[in-house]
Amino acid sequence: MSESRECLIETLTNEMSLSPYEARAYVAVLFDGPLSPKGVNQKAGIPRPRTYDVLTSLVGKGLLMEQPGKPSRYLAVDPQAGLKKLMEEEEKKVLRQVQQKWGAIEALIPSLSEAYSISLDAEAKEDSVWVARKDRAMVAKYTEAIRNVETEFTLATALRTPPTKDVLDAVKYALKHEKTSRVVRPIEESWPREHIKEYLDLIHTGDQIRRLDYDGLSFAVFDRQEVILWIPPHPSKLTVWIRLPQLADILMERFENLWKMASPAEPYLEELLKRP
Repeated sequence: MSESRECLIETLTNEMSLSPYEARAYVAVLFDGPLSPKGVNQKAGIPRPRTYDVLTSLVGKGLLMEQPGKPSRYLAVDPQAGLKKLMEEEEKKVLRQVQQKWGAIEALIPSLSEAYSISLDAEAKEDSVWVARKDRAMVAKYTEAIRNVETEFTLATALRTPPTKDVLDAVKYALKHEKTSRVVRPIEESWPREHIKEYLDLIHTGDQIRRLDYDGLSFAVFDRQEVILWIPPHPSKLTVWIRLPQLADILMERFENLWKMASPAEPYLEELLKRP
């Protein structure tokens, strides 16, 4: 079998979820069809006892058509239609699997959340230090802390990219529950317009945001009790959570100094929106 056919077989196997035998049979019929099962066996080089099962599977997937007879013959469906149809079926299958997993998660959450609340109450009674090295873990913990803040949340960040939707949603949640949020951060001219609009909406909701060309330590303080530190360089790959009021007081003093140096972000964001 030529090198080009082997490349097609490899792609069909890796990208289209066909078995190696299915990919070989499909390519053989596509290039040399219509073929009988014996012809497929000879052209594709698959074991003879497997030939009928493989051809039946390809017909079921909409990639081949069968012409009844003695012997039957097989012809490839136009790949433009056949492969797209196969992809649609794969998509439906994946969506069903995702929906099943969501159902399992929804069923698990009540009991797992109860256990988590118990452990969280135990943690709150003592000073603690936690470290995360994965971005998803950091975002999950960070947004949870924002949503659960009792009175105030402050953030000083050197990160120059816009906040993610998860973070924006968490801040909106806190603001709607009458919590205070203050932020000092750089804002770049290169931000997409949709992110600028989202940030303006956040300000209009009540978030107090000031702009500063800041490149120092990124940190957040929650209720002057808990601290999150993002270890440079940015974006950080190492995040530290510390429940230590003494450290929170030191960082709040640092934050207040940055706050005085910064300027309100709203006029600058509105100016960016006016630009072509």
